[in-house]
Amino acid sequence: MTGISGTFRREQCRAISVSAKAHGYDVLFFNFVGLIGANLDVYGIREDWILDVIPFDRFDGIIFDNNNVFIDSIREKIHDRLKSCTCPIISISEPCDDFCQICFDNSSSIKEFVDHFVKVHGFTRIGFMSGIEGHPDATERLDAFTEAMKENGLPPRGEGVFYGDFWYNKKDEAAEFFINECGGLPQAIICANDFMAMSLCDALEKRGYRVPEDVCISGYDDVIEGRTHQPSISSAMQDQDLLAEKIFELFDRAAAGGQLEKKICIPTTNVYRASCGCKADEEDGIRDKNMSYHRNISFLYNIYDAEAAMLSLTALNSIDRMEEVFEKHSLNFGPYEKFFLFAYTDSMGVPSYNKAFFRPTHTVKAAISIDRSGTSVLPDGDMSTDMFIPPVNCDEPQCCYITHIHFGDHCFGYSAVTMDNEYPFNEFYNIWTVNLAVSLETLMQRNSISSLVSDLEKESTHDRLTGLLNRRGFEDRLYSEFEKVHDTDMVITAVMMDLDGLKYINDYYGHGEGDVALSAMGRIISSGVDDSVICGRTGGDEFYAVMFGKDIDYAESFVTRVRHSIDTFNKTAGKKYVLAASCGIHSHRACDIRHIDSLLRTADERMYAEKRSKHAERR
Repeated sequence: MTGISGTFRREQCRAISVSAKAHGYDVLFFNFVGLIGANLDVYGIREDWILDVIPFDRFDGIIFDNNNVFIDSIREKIHDRLKSCTCPIISISEPCDDFCQICFDNSSSIKEFVDHFVKVHGFTRIGFMSGIEGHPDATERLDAFTEAMKENGLPPRGEGVFYGDFWYNKKDEAAEFFINECGGLPQAIICANDFMAMSLCDALEKRGYRVPEDVCISGYDDVIEGRTHQPSISSAMQDQDLLAEKIFELFDRAAAGGQLEKKICIPTTNVYRASCGCKADEEDGIRDKNMSYHRNISFLYNIYDAEAAMLSLTALNSIDRMEEVFEKHSLNFGPYEKFFLFAYTDSMGVPSYNKAFFRPTHTVKAAISIDRSGTSVLPDGDMSTDMFIPPVNCDEPQCCYITHIHFGDHCFGYSAVTMDNEYPFNEFYNIWTVNLAVSLETLMQRNSISSLVSDLEKESTHDRLTGLLNRRGFEDRLYSEFEKVHDTDMVITAVMMDLDGLKYINDYYGHGEGDVALSAMGRIISSGVDDSVICGRTGGDEFYAVMFGKDIDYAESFVTRVRHSIDTFNKTAGKKYVLAASCGIHSHRACDIRHIDSLLRTADERMYAEKRSKHAERR
């Protein structure tokens, strides 16, 4: 479904939830944001990613609300994907010949409104505000209008037909059309839905015309905004509970091996209110005004919460704080029981908020996990999207709403929310999901930059070949650590090591083998030492290990281990050359060392003494 947060589909979702639970079904609602505003599709255009991970083959039935708010390309992809499914599929809303269709009767209520205005009010000059030209609902409702007009002996298109957009955007054009293009304002205007009826009321009243005194207006769909509008809108009520019950009766029938009808039509019921002069708003005025007032106050507070959430999410520099921010500010989209944000992970377990993902994966991890009921069972580590949401320790049917989270060319994962009553979230939930997407994009960019900076910093202080500190990194850390202890009795020991015969290895076996020898020496030196030992490669074949708080005995055991590891390398590496190193050790109390370089020089001198001794023995 798309547009779930709108009042019409909120009521539809409520009815589906109630009927599903009564029939013992779990329901996953896949919430598509679709168009944002009048025509912005920059977010909705990438929602098809979720189709790659939805486990369609695990469903016992699918409901497809094929409405016009979908991005056309997304609607077509969903339709194509569903055609390969084996479970029963029921289409609601727009016609969809490939599946069983349940729809409301678009004709009878429109005809009844024509008859009402003609026979009850005595009107002969009636106009019609249609929906989008070519839209199935708009076409059926316009056809019903023309047929009813002919049956009443009036011109088929009445005083004129204006094509609206099922929303508020064309209200001024419509008002001008009916005032100026119809030979004067009609006595009544029948609108193809309530939103256009409300907008036309407002546009006409702005121009000095009163409803219903100067013109009567009716709508269609019976949305709550129409009931609380001043004047309240006469409308055609669609019984969503009847629709939902019929859906699950069909699923039960299919589960028992029965066949589904191709099309089922559900009747609507007309409700006459103040906009056609049949009921004064004063009868329900206090209730309606209170409902409208509380809705406006709630809306304002929700706006404030949304603003606070935007600022808090934008400032995040860690995924760990996202859950805290969500719990603090997530009060504005309705009372929820559970909320999960699942981030895609790659084969190495790296999540989508740490690096760019350009397509979904089939594993996710819970970046946010809130379960106020305590019934969800999150698996350890990553979770397969075949599971999609965690299992629950509960026998009650579950209803959960899924929204894909993405930004631009990057996909992050999906959210899953379970409400604690039959109603879905309100319009602020989509704001939340878009905010989460922007925050995850910002966090991913920050993490990428941080990783790049860390790599550059490491490269500037570490030797790429051996992984040890280079001269700059070694000296920076050595001087920093010495500054902390230079006036104490701490023992500092320096070990200088020089690789024997590196020039010979390079000349006879190539520089590649020389690099192998250096890399092996780096691993041997750094293995088994703790943070109190500073290891570095300070020249071509020169290595240091400076030990804080370690005496000469520790250093000698360290050198013994290094020589043993070198022997092991020579026996197991299968090289034609022999790895060897000369070592020198010097130890002193920190308070007796004037400059740390003097400790290194003495260790150097002792290393070179050992090297000269080796040369003398060979001669």
